[in-house]
Amino acid sequence: MNTLRELLQRYLSVPGSIKRLVLGSFFLQLLNASFNLILNIYLRKKGYSDAMIADFTSWRFISILVFSIPFGLIIRGRRLKPFFIAGALIVPFFGAATLLATELHTEFLIRMAFFGGSMGFMLIHVTALPFILRHSDDNTLSESIALNFAVWSLASIATGILIHFIFFLSARFDFLSWAEYEILFFFVLLGIVSVFIFAGIKENAPLRETHKNIFHHVRSYEWKKIFRGLLPMFIIAVGAGLTIPFMNLFFHSVFDLDSDAFAVMGSIAAVLVFAGGMLTPVLRRKLGYGLSIGITQFTAIAFLLFLASTQLYSERGFAMWFAAGAFIIRQPLMNMASPITSELVMKYVGPRNRELISAIETGLWNASWFISAKIFQLLRGMDLPYYKIFIITATLYSVGTLTYLALVRRYDRRENGEKVLQADVA
Repeated sequence: MNTLRELLQRYLSVPGSIKRLVLGSFFLQLLNASFNLILNIYLRKKGYSDAMIADFTSWRFISILVFSIPFGLIIRGRRLKPFFIAGALIVPFFGAATLLATELHTEFLIRMAFFGGSMGFMLIHVTALPFILRHSDDNTLSESIALNFAVWSLASIATGILIHFIFFLSARFDFLSWAEYEILFFFVLLGIVSVFIFAGIKENAPLRETHKNIFHHVRSYEWKKIFRGLLPMFIIAVGAGLTIPFMNLFFHSVFDLDSDAFAVMGSIAAVLVFAGGMLTPVLRRKLGYGLSIGITQFTAIAFLLFLASTQLYSERGFAMWFAAGAFIIRQPLMNMASPITSELVMKYVGPRNRELISAIETGLWNASWFISAKIFQLLRGMDLPYYKIFIITATLYSVGTLTYLALVRRYDRRENGEKVLQADVA
C-alpha cells in the first residue's frame, strides 16, 4: 500500500508542462488509435487487398525515415513547443485527406496522405522524450517517461469504447448510421483539440549551444554509444513491423472478426497496457533493468507463439477465444518494457546524444516497419500463412531482447566502475 501511495505521489509530482504534453498527446492518440483499430478494415471493405494495404502502410514510414534524422540534428538546443503545435495541425489534416482519398479511390493521394500524417506524428514523437528529459528531475523521470508511454494505451481504451458504442447506436437508430468512414472523421475532429492544449505549454529555455552548425554536432556525437543503444530496438522493430500493423487483418481473415469486435478487444488489452505501463517504475526499481526487460519480453514472446498457433485449428470454436486471450495478455507484457528500455538507452548514451538518438530511433523504427511492411506484402502475396509470419516476429523479438540484456550488462559495468572511481577519489 505504501508503494502504491508513493507511486501516486510521484505521478502527481510530474511537472505541469509534461502533464500538458501528455494531455495534448492523448487527443492526437485518439485519432491514431482509431486509425490503427479500424482503418485497415475500412480499406478492406473498400476493395483493397492485404498487399495493397501493406503498400499504403509502408508510406507512413518513408516520410519518417527521410525527415527524422535531419530533424533530430536541427532541434538540439532549440525550443520544442512550436514542433508540438505544428504536428497537432498536420496530423488531423492528413487524417481527413486519407479518408477523402479512400472514398475517391485515388491510390496516389492515399499514399501521400499516409506520408504526410506520419510526418506530423514524427514531429511530436522525436521531441517528446527530449522535452521530458529537459523538464523532469531524477525523482520523477521514470514516472514522466511511463506517463508518456501510457497515454497511447489510455487513448486506445477510450477509442475502443467509443467505437463500440457508436457501432452499438448505429445498429439501433436510423438517424445515426455511422460506419468506419464517419467514425474515423469524428476522431479526426477530436485530434484538433490537441492544438489548443499544446499552445498552453510553458517551456524552459533550452541550454544554449556554442555551435549552431549541424556538421559540428555530427562530429560531437558519441556514435559507438548511439549504435549500441539503437541495435536492440531495431531488431525488435523489424519483428514488430511484420505483425503489429496487420493484427486486425489476422483476426478479420482468420476469425472473421469485424471492426467493432476488434475495437473492444483492443480496448481490453489497452486497459492492461495502461495498468502495466503505470507500474513500470516500481518494476524497474524492484528488479532492475535486466530482470524487468527479460521477464516481460520473453513472457510476451511465449504468448505471441501461442497466438500464432491458433490459426492451425481456427475452425474450432474455442480457437478465436484462445487467440483473443493471447492477444490481450501479450500486448501489455510487450509494452511494459518500452519505458524501461527507453530510460536505459537515454541514460546509457548521456545528455549529449539524446535528441539525436530520439530522432534516429524514430527513423529506424519506421524504416524497419517500412521494410517489414514490404516483406509482409511479399509474404502475403505468396500466400504465406499468418502463423509463420508471427514465428518470424517471435524469433526477432528474442534476438532483440538478448541484445537489450547485453546492453544492461554494459551499462551496469560502467555505472559500477564510476562508483568505484568516486569512492577512490573520496
